[in-house]
Amino acid sequence: MVEDEREQTEFDEELSRQEALNTEKAGNAIVPDEKITEEETVLEGVCPLSFEGNGAELFGILMKNLLLNLLTLGIYYPWAKAKQLRYYYGSSRIHGSDLQFHGTGREMFIGLTKALVVLAVLNFIYEGILAGILSESLLLLTVFLYLFIFFLLILIASVGARRYRMSRTSWRGIRFRFLGTFKDTVIIVAKGWILTVLSLGFYYPFYLNRFQDFWTKKTTFGNIAFSYDGLSREVFRIWLKGMLLTILTLGIYLFWLKANLQRYFWSHSSFGESRIISKLYGGILLKETLIFLLIMILTFGIGLAWAVVRYKKFY
Repeated sequence: MVEDEREQTEFDEELSRQEALNTEKAGNAIVPDEKITEEETVLEGVCPLSFEGNGAELFGILMKNLLLNLLTLGIYYPWAKAKQLRYYYGSSRIHGSDLQFHGTGREMFIGLTKALVVLAVLNFIYEGILAGILSESLLLLTVFLYLFIFFLLILIASVGARRYRMSRTSWRGIRFRFLGTFKDTVIIVAKGWILTVLSLGFYYPFYLNRFQDFWTKKTTFGNIAFSYDGLSREVFRIWLKGMLLTILTLGIYLFWLKANLQRYFWSHSSFGESRIISKLYGGILLKETLIFLLIMILTFGIGLAWAVVRYKKFY
């Protein structure tokens, strides 16, 4: 763990040197987050996103992480997760420049510990209350309250994870951020699921579009927010057609439904004057998913690293 903290320090120092070099070469185009302008951050032309990871490199990381997790009885997991994310982000390139992940295992360990403590306390209280309840109505009320609180905790964790992940991600020295609040998330999600249940599922695509709008617009790169202009009625048409064909094809069309929705969401997202374009289609998604599973089965899981790299390069 100490070794990983040292590696993270060296990683950040190297990033700082690279940012200084980029700034010198670009004529001071790279500046602190609070000072960047739209003209300096908006991308122009075609900016392809690619994954340049290598199966052998990832295999080495996964094997080391597995060994250290076994030796520490799982305590090393946050450090292992941070190391994997640094590799995944560092292997992802936009316009020739790598994404960077600055999170550390220590930060993740603290976050995970807090979450486990809260869950342990919640379950302790829940079990204690159940032990003293004799009325069936009170039992149902207790179960409902437990599930409701658990639901709120999941939302808190989701917002916290999004904020953390974005704040620890940078590209060309400029950080991402997520400005969404827990309150806004609860309102959107609670309303979405309540209306979905009351409408027998037909409100679900409207909820998806509303959530995508919120999640995208509250994400910023530097001081500029991403934009989203998708329409709920268009998402509804994609979803309705997809659900009908999924039923008729005994689930096979689900890959096309997933690809169509994701392609729509990405294609209606933008940053400044730059539009995000997705070329994900159901046929290739089905093919790559089957290849991923085939590699895992034929290698008894040993080929996980190569399967993950292949899938990320496609996706």
